[in-house]
Amino acid sequence: MTLFFQQWYGELLKLFARRRTYIGFGAFVALEMIILLLIKRFGMGPIQRAIAGSGQSFEYYFSALTVASTVMGFSVFLLGALFLSLVAGDIVAKEGEDGHMRLLLARPVSRFRLLLLKYLTCTGYAFFLIQFLAWTSFLLGLVLRGWGGGYFAIVPEVSVVAFYDWGPGLERYALSSLYLGLSMTTISSIAFFLSCFRIKPAAATIGALTYILVDFIMRNSGFMESYQHLLVTKHMACWGRILAENIDWPLIWRGYAAIFAVNITLFTLGYAVFESRDLKS
Repeated sequence: MTLFFQQWYGELLKLFARRRTYIGFGAFVALEMIILLLIKRFGMGPIQRAIAGSGQSFEYYFSALTVASTVMGFSVFLLGALFLSLVAGDIVAKEGEDGHMRLLLARPVSRFRLLLLKYLTCTGYAFFLIQFLAWTSFLLGLVLRGWGGGYFAIVPEVSVVAFYDWGPGLERYALSSLYLGLSMTTISSIAFFLSCFRIKPAAATIGALTYILVDFIMRNSGFMESYQHLLVTKHMACWGRILAENIDWPLIWRGYAAIFAVNITLFTLGYAVFESRDLKS
């Protein structure tokens, strides 16, 4: 087990040695700075109207938590999907393209173990990137509004609108960020699966991003109203139910059971493809 963690540590070092790994972090920070300037210049009109329409005080609920939640809502899906697909689509395909995979498989390590280490690396990166977004957005909110106030939580995808005081709101925000990180691992799993084929890293990235966007468009178009349970973005949105005043845990666990099933299936199929490839000749 010690050797396994040493090998995983080596994979993480290799991942963070690549410059493209940091593009997502830089993009999120840049977006947060832009949003900060826009809020200072134009305010938060839609959020203000939503709070006022619910009969609550905008000054109280316009807090660091509300700002952080708004920034995440603007950016997490599209930018997160882009950069998670970029990293996970590269993790196997790039080494196969460069010929590094032959060197790795010359050592006494099974293909399953090698692939498992790479899968844990890209899913761990997905979780870490979302936590980075969540807490840098929170710091942005602290710079803008300081400590304290209420928390206005709104997730239209699951019809959640809730108001919290600072303490309970901070707990719900932290818990929802953890579940959001788990949801976003599905995007990494799709890109990782495609990366196991004999294709270019860019093809795996574009393929994963295309699938997620098509899934998202079909879900919001209304054509799949009776079949939304077949769409992965439907289950990924379960993280938003954590912010409801009364958490429907059975519905959340059902959604995450589907997410974990998709992740395990994609890894298994990716391994089957990878095992059948001739990498040594």
